Amino acid sequence: MNISSINTDLIGIASLVFTISLARRNTVIDSYKTKIYIIASSVTIAILALEIFDTLFQITNNIEFLEYYKIINIIGFLLSPLVPFLLLFLNDKKISSNKMLYSIPLFVNALISILSYKTGWAFYFNAQGQYTRGDLFFLSIAISALYYILLMISIIRNDSEYDKEDLRFLKYVFLLPITADILQIAYYGFCLVWASVALSLLLYYIFLRELQFKFDTTSGIKNRKAFEKEMEQYDKSKDNAVIVVMDLNDLKKINDTKGHNAGDEAIHISGTVLHDSFSGVGKAFRIGGDEFCVICNNASRKMVDDSLLKLERLLNAENQKRDIKIDLAYGYEFYNKNENESIYDVFTKADKYMYEHKAKQKGFYGRRTDDFIIDSTSKVDFKF
Repeated sequence: MNISSINTDLIGIASLVFTISLARRNTVIDSYKTKIYIIASSVTIAILALEIFDTLFQITNNIEFLEYYKIINIIGFLLSPLVPFLLLFLNDKKISSNKMLYSIPLFVNALISILSYKTGWAFYFNAQGQYTRGDLFFLSIAISALYYILLMISIIRNDSEYDKEDLRFLKYVFLLPITADILQIAYYGFCLVWASVALSLLLYYIFLRELQFKFDTTSGIKNRKAFEKEMEQYDKSKDNAVIVVMDLNDLKKINDTKGHNAGDEAIHISGTVLHDSFSGVGKAFRIGGDEFCVICNNASRKMVDDSLLKLERLLNAENQKRDIKIDLAYGYEFYNKNENESIYDVFTKADKYMYEHKAKQKGFYGRRTDDFIIDSTSKVDFKF
C-alpha cells in the first residue's frame, strides 16, 4: 500500500458521495432500490476510509497506534461482505423470506473478524507492528465473492426483468469485484477489491438511471417504448412467444367518480398484479392509457393459463378492499417464428380476443376502432 492507493480510495469516495447525492434527489427510481443502494454505497465509503487509515498507519508504522490499527482491520473485515449482501437483496426481494439463511456467512465472518484481535485468524501483527495475513484471511473475501455469484445467479434467474443488453452489462459490472477478489486472495499486496466495488456501484447507479427510462412511473411496469423495442427484437429473433393483451375496464368511470388519483391507483394496482401474476413467465408492459401487454418467451398454454388464474385471484383479493372493482379483460395468441405471420399480426389477434372477453364481461359485443393502428411496415402506433 502507498500514496497511490490513497488517491484511488479518495477518488472512489468522491464518486460514491456524488452518486449518493444524485440518488437522494431522484424520485423516479424505485425507493427500495434507492435506499439499499445508498446504504451499500455508504458502507463502501466507510471501508475505503478505513483503507486510507490503514495505509497511513503502514507508512508511519507507529506502534503506539497498533490497537487502533487492529480495530480498523476488524471493522474492515467485518463490513466487507455486507455490500454484495445488500445488493443481493436489492435485486431479489424474494430472498427476504430466507434472510437468516443468507445471513449465516455474515455472522461467521463477523465472529472470525472479531476473534482475530486475539487469535490472528484473519490477520495479525508481528513485534515490529507489520501486518500479516492470517490463515483465514481469504474468508471475508471469499464470502463477498459468494454473494456476488449469488447476485449474478439471481439476475439470470429473473431475466424477465431485463433486456439482453441489460443482462450483459450487469454481468460485467459484478464480475469486476469477483475478479478483484480472486486477485487479492492470490497475490499479497494487491488491494483492488474496494476500488473495484466503488466502480461497480457507480456503474450500477448509471444502469439504474438508464433503466428508469424503460418504465412507466404510474403502473411501475415497462412502458410503451420498451414494448416496441421488445416487439422488434422478437420480429428479428428465432424465439417463439405468447402475446397477452389486457385492458383495464371502466377507467373513465373511476376517474369521473373518484378522481384521477384513484384512476392512477387503479393503473398502479393493475400493473403490480400483472407483474406478480406473470413473474418468471413474461414481461409486462403498459402500452396505452388503460392498455397492457405481456410478452411470454417460449411459454406454454398452461403457463399462460396458470398466470391468468393467479391474476384473477390477486384481483379478487384486491377488490375486497375497493368500492369500484378493478377488472381486466384479456386475450392471447401464440407467435410461432416458423409460421408466415408477423408478431404484429399475432398482437392484432390477441387484441381481438381481448375485446371479445371484454364484451362477455360487459354482456355485449363491440369494440373501439381507433385504439391502435398496425401499419404495413409492422410498426405499432398506439393512440391515446
